[in-house]
Amino acid sequence: MLQELVKIDPEFPLQWVCVFLEISMDEGCSLKDVAEKTGISMSVMSRTIGALSNYRRMGKPYGLVLVKMAKDDRRRKELYLSARGKKLVESLKKKI
Repeated sequence: MLQELVKIDPEFPLQWVCVFLEISMDEGCSLKDVAEKTGISMSVMSRTIGALSNYRRMGKPYGLVLVKMAKDDRRRKELYLSARGKKLVESLKKKI
């Protein structure tokens, strides 16, 4: 399983794996929900989601996650897997 993540980045942080898997199990969850479930602070979570999506400030973003504004509350950010993220989940399932 880790081999699939190493293909993306040899130094893919375990904390980011936890966030990615949480999103894959509950698409449409909010950034705040994932932070609470993983025990990661909101500031770290924002940087993590930036890296997993297409908004990384430093370094290459992974494009695994889509960030969308909630229809009922524009302050709330909902998290979904991108096509690349879904492909990664499928390859991880084959390894389990």
